Amino acid sequence: MSRKFIILILLLFLMSATVHAAKKDTTKVSQNHYSLAVGVGWAHYINTLVVAKSLAKTNSAGISMKFFWEPEHRLSLGLETGFYRLYKVKSPDYDINKGEASMSVVPLLLTIRMRIVDHFYLSTGAGLAIMINKVSGVGEQLTNKVLSMSNYQFSGSYIYPLTKHWQVGGELKVLNYGKTADWMYTIQAVCAVRL
Repeated sequence: MSRKFIILILLLFLMSATVHAAKKDTTKVSQNHYSLAVGVGWAHYINTLVVAKSLAKTNSAGISMKFFWEPEHRLSLGLETGFYRLYKVKSPDYDINKGEASMSVVPLLLTIRMRIVDHFYLSTGAGLAIMINKVSGVGEQLTNKVLSMSNYQFSGSYIYPLTKHWQVGGELKVLNYGKTADWMYTIQAVCAVRL
């Protein structure tokens, strides 16, 4: 009788442990997030002009915008765009001959970002770019848009969380535009919101 009693108690104990385990919520909370980041800063075009190279203004302000899907792993996938002016050239006697030429670019890149250590990220991206050429002379302005197919960027950024949703930091980025084989780099202050 004592043997049956011990087996019965063991069975009851195992059943109660099983029932207790079944009552626990086993739903995994998703750690996926989305984030939107805006960067503003200084951009420098590495001057490869042949004509009027010494007259070109190669420093300007640049802006970028990124949207990332951030799963619970180290890698994030996103889209990046922005607006950068590569150069602006004015004729040496602009008061008399009012001639001006400029080239700006709007990149449209698919970006992969990886968190290396806390708050430090490396990213790379590739995609399209719309290159906008403007030439103005005496009373006339011509605008031409060209699609550049093979463009890429490499960047490193430090993003520090202020709150659960808001983050700030900085980014150093190098961009290459395939249509003209031009390079530029930019240093930006970044503000991001986690959605």
